[in-house]
Amino acid sequence: MSDVFDRAIDRVLSHKNREVYELLQRSGLYDNVATAVRGRKVRVRGRWLTDFASCNYLGLDLRPEVMEAIGPAVRDWGTHPSWARMCCSPELYERLEAELAALLGTEDALVLPTISLIGIGLIPALTGKGAAIFADRVVHKVNHDGCRLARDMGATLTSFRHDELSTLEAGLTAHADATVRLVVVDGVLSTTGRLPALGRILEIARRHDAIVYVDDAHGFGVLGEEPTAEHPYGRKGNGVIRHLGLTYDNVLYVSGLSKAYSSLAAFIGCPRKLKPFLKCTVTSYLVSGPVPTASLATALAGLELNAREGDAWRRTLYAYTRTLLDAYWERDIPTDNDTAFPIVSAYVGSAENVERGGQLLFEEGINVTLQGYPLVPRDKGVLRATPTVANTWDEVEQLISAMERVHRTLPP
Repeated sequence: MSDVFDRAIDRVLSHKNREVYELLQRSGLYDNVATAVRGRKVRVRGRWLTDFASCNYLGLDLRPEVMEAIGPAVRDWGTHPSWARMCCSPELYERLEAELAALLGTEDALVLPTISLIGIGLIPALTGKGAAIFADRVVHKVNHDGCRLARDMGATLTSFRHDELSTLEAGLTAHADATVRLVVVDGVLSTTGRLPALGRILEIARRHDAIVYVDDAHGFGVLGEEPTAEHPYGRKGNGVIRHLGLTYDNVLYVSGLSKAYSSLAAFIGCPRKLKPFLKCTVTSYLVSGPVPTASLATALAGLELNAREGDAWRRTLYAYTRTLLDAYWERDIPTDNDTAFPIVSAYVGSAENVERGGQLLFEEGINVTLQGYPLVPRDKGVLRATPTVANTWDEVEQLISAMERVHRTLPP
């Protein structure tokens, strides 16, 4: 008799994301194990690589002041007060929520462990039977998972393109009688670094009395209010809504601290009147485990450092990114980043080119994120670099030189 897990593999799992599985087995470029970190270099399989795959945009994972915040907090609270939040929460949560709301300019905030838990908890909580959800086709997969869960609970789910909004408008009109209409979009597109037309999306949603769920996982900490020539990303790092000069009317602003702030936590920026209802209906608040004490402490320390030094960091980050993009364009390396956000994707086409390009970069001592089908369309594979404040100018030049050689080697 065959093993039950053999049947699960043969009948189900082997047919899902097969290309990723085969690449994992064949090349060793995914699922690597790092054995040491030294600045923004990482040792993999005995080789030191300059890391451009990290999304620690502000370099806070390496700041001594952030690391030193952990000890006192753990001594006061232990490593992990294992309450569900609905039961009890360390006061560190209250401090973090207040500081996040003040930075964002929202009435309140609610902290949970991850954006993934927010997506599968908040989207179904807001919708369910009789509701209508409109998800951007390229919104992050965790949000699609939340939307599909809500659909299974009775909501209607349709898709639209963030660059073709007539479908969204028509869908909102067709579902005028829905109990709730929810539009789900990313604040910054995670493959390209481009911004959807949030101003137009919000205008349409408000006209139809719909809520807009904005997942700003990448934007928070990098983009902020009042962008100028001196501060191209804006000031304070308080997110894409403030960066675009928009308001939070009809908006649920979702982001995390695991990228720019190098801390395991996420949050919902929301109206104060909504917060107690979210506590009672979002299952990942009701029954999920808490954020580790260390992460609460590092998030608070990072916010304090951001208030003092963050605008200078963002100028450095912009300079790195601008240099990379200018170099790519000068060398005819395909990229469509038109915002200078620090997600710099070199388009290489096929999954085979992604694999070969990743291997060539590894040999050059460079670590980037490899995105081939089915993570992206078949002919849109990319080698994605994400510079951080902790990188150096020498490392930026190393990436440019290596990527130029890769571009010349790969077939069109």
